[in-house]
Amino acid sequence: MEGTEEQEKKKATKIKTFPVPLASTKTKENISSNTSSKPSKELIINQAFKFHSKGNISEASKYYQFFINQGFKDHRIFSNYGSILKDLGKLQEAKLYTLKAIDESPNCAEYHFNLGNILKDLEELQEAEKSFRKAMEIKPSFLDAAWFLYLLSNNIEQAEERLNQCLKMDQSYFQAYLHLSAVKLHQGNRSLLKKLLSSTQKDNPMIRTLIWVSNLPKLPKIFFRRRDFYDEIINQSIKNRPFYEFGVYEGRSFKYLIKTLKKGFGFDTFDGLPEKWNDYEKGAFSTNGIIPKIDGGTFIAGLFADSLPIFFSEPRPKASIINFDADLFSSTLCALNYSKSIIDKETILIFDELIVHKNWENDEYKALNEFCSKNNLRYEVLAVSYTTFQTALKVIDL
Repeated sequence: MEGTEEQEKKKATKIKTFPVPLASTKTKENISSNTSSKPSKELIINQAFKFHSKGNISEASKYYQFFINQGFKDHRIFSNYGSILKDLGKLQEAKLYTLKAIDESPNCAEYHFNLGNILKDLEELQEAEKSFRKAMEIKPSFLDAAWFLYLLSNNIEQAEERLNQCLKMDQSYFQAYLHLSAVKLHQGNRSLLKKLLSSTQKDNPMIRTLIWVSNLPKLPKIFFRRRDFYDEIINQSIKNRPFYEFGVYEGRSFKYLIKTLKKGFGFDTFDGLPEKWNDYEKGAFSTNGIIPKIDGGTFIAGLFADSLPIFFSEPRPKASIINFDADLFSSTLCALNYSKSIIDKETILIFDELIVHKNWENDEYKALNEFCSKNNLRYEVLAVSYTTFQTALKVIDL
């Protein structure tokens, strides 16, 4: 694809796995070699953990599956296998095995935390919140669970309360302090931001983002959950128009937008990033050419430079929303240039990685500003989310 649409797919989620236990016997390297006798439960566990710790996920999965197929039960196996399934995007299966781990060991805070992570990706947000709270009930000092509760905040007041809870657990938790400075900024209090500007961390990408936001003519609305961000933009959009999305990936945001807007056009290579982006290599986030099948959606596969000139060679309807999830400067600028004919003063542009990530000024942000400069345009920022890196705006002076 030209980019990705779910930031959760780009950032490693903190899933807790068990390390390799001390093996009491020497284990063989391949499960198929254990043909002379049925391997013991502990032998399988030790070998599975060994492969998992070395990053050999394929072999670890084989051992986890073999263990389960033998009818054995072990909370560590269920949990670790669930974490692999989550990373593979098999969220319902991951949920099933994590629940099995909880059944075997109900007082393990890490299992409830892992379940919360999976439920969060499944957009079962209330249940995710319950799981994070359960993790903290078992382990009151569980900072990761407190942080993920912040990520599920419904409003700015709740976000401030949850960030303060994180800092109460660990006063040196810089990430929480950064986000608290953002929350305070949007409440009209710039004192924490001023302290950060005089610190050794002033070049932090989050701080650079806050400087940009603080200098806007009007502070935009702040959101914490992706769903809430989209709902706000959908509510402001003209709903009898189609939407356009550049960077579809597996179509999760496309599915959410089309529930209300009914018709959409999606553009992607479906073969991954066309070039390296930040820490992601060329080809990352590929769907192996698989194009989603979504009622009301029309998908155009190929590099933007090849597909967009053809698509826009005939008149297209004005856009309600355009979701730019192309990540790369070159791809985003290409999409913006060809989208000019479908943008008017009512069109809302969403940029999925405009802010916060380490090189944000050189990617979608740079493309937006070059596009506006070339066409003598300005923009008004409507909404931001520092937790999902999203920004929504309208172009003015068309």
